[in-house]
Amino acid sequence: MMRRFRPAHWPLALQLAVAFGLVTALALGGSGVLLLGQSTVRMLDEREATVLSWGQAAAGLAAESSGPELTLALYRFHQQSGIRPVVVDTGGKVIADLSDQSPLLGTELTHPEVVSALGGQPLTGTRRLSGGEWVMYGAVPVMRGGLAVGAVLVSADITAVRSAQQDLLRQLLLVTGVAEVLAVALGILVARQLSRPLVRLRAAVSRLAGGRLDTRVEPAGSRELLDLGEGFNRMSAELGRLDHQRRAFVADASHELRTPVASIRALADALLTDRRGDVAIYKEHLADIVQECDRAGRLVSRLLELARLDMRSEARAGVAFAPTDLRTVAEEVVHALEPLAGERGVGLELLPGEPVVARADGHLVETVLGNLVENGLKYTPSGGMVTVSVARSAAGADAVLTVTDTGIGIAPAEQALIFERFYRVDKARSRATGGAGLGLAIASEAASLLGGKISVTSEPGRGSQFRLTLPL
Repeated sequence: MMRRFRPAHWPLALQLAVAFGLVTALALGGSGVLLLGQSTVRMLDEREATVLSWGQAAAGLAAESSGPELTLALYRFHQQSGIRPVVVDTGGKVIADLSDQSPLLGTELTHPEVVSALGGQPLTGTRRLSGGEWVMYGAVPVMRGGLAVGAVLVSADITAVRSAQQDLLRQLLLVTGVAEVLAVALGILVARQLSRPLVRLRAAVSRLAGGRLDTRVEPAGSRELLDLGEGFNRMSAELGRLDHQRRAFVADASHELRTPVASIRALADALLTDRRGDVAIYKEHLADIVQECDRAGRLVSRLLELARLDMRSEARAGVAFAPTDLRTVAEEVVHALEPLAGERGVGLELLPGEPVVARADGHLVETVLGNLVENGLKYTPSGGMVTVSVARSAAGADAVLTVTDTGIGIAPAEQALIFERFYRVDKARSRATGGAGLGLAIASEAASLLGGKISVTSEPGRGSQFRLTLPL
């Protein structure tokens, strides 16, 4: 329950509105306080200079006069300046005021300003009186013959300055408050505008998580939100494609496995219902059953091989890169498939060339090359030819393994599809030859694990050429 009160868990609109308000408060409040402080200091400095100048004038009068003459001079000074001067001796005792009946006469003043002035240093200070008024005191030494013979204490009412300061502070608070409200309101409007695409995206994510793989959003908002929306659409489309591919894979695998099973069942039923007991027919049917079992076994092996490649690709592991002589691998593949080529009446040859060594996984290279050669043998008519070559690329940075056949060829529209699982160019011929459309898919997955790529050049009726390019 406490997590709801953490700002990090607030709605985005509220977070942005609060951020707008805080920025406004800090900007206006900080600058206002700074300006208010500077203006107050400036006014007080001006007042202090005035007080000290009047104190200097009064000190001049005290240095030149004494007795009743000094009292009269101080009275006239007060009439002209509005400032009350009081003269003290070196002990701080009041010796002159505006009149002879002043209650301050004979009292000792202990103001810090008086003490400083008696020491020869003029000083000012501000204090608040019991009635609420603000007063600035200033004390200046009275000099005669270069010696301080007393001091003059003057005072000035600065209540107006303090009142002006309070008025400015109230106005600052009012302006800041109004600006804060406006900033929060503006922040809410802007935040809603900014968060609207995110709200729609969140709803789309919920639909996608519920299985609606056709979910799309209309990208809107800032450049980052546009990129996010477009990225979501690409992700959704890819998930839909993968789901379709998965469904198609399951359907195709089921269909391919069902065909040999149905054939085996039909042959077994024929054997069970045969009353003649002809041994030749039994052997023929049993041979067909074995052939169908082999076909199902090859399909299961191919499916298991694809599953292993998929797991290695997802884990990005299990590839044993080591210096590998690609020509040696090609020789082994050609040697292993020579019996199949002989059965089909197709020539199989490894073209001469120099050894090519690359850092690769020899088993994966054998898997790719073996499937490419087997594919060429399946789709090349009797009397045709399949050749294998191993060489460096023109730039010398890659190894190129090429498998060329004189088979039926591939139409341009189908060349981009042949590496998909269970796709067959000539479905009737593939079924007759036992092909399930997995060989090139396996070759493509293995090439990807090797960090290489497979390309194809083909012309219907004239054959195909597959090239495996691997970085050296």
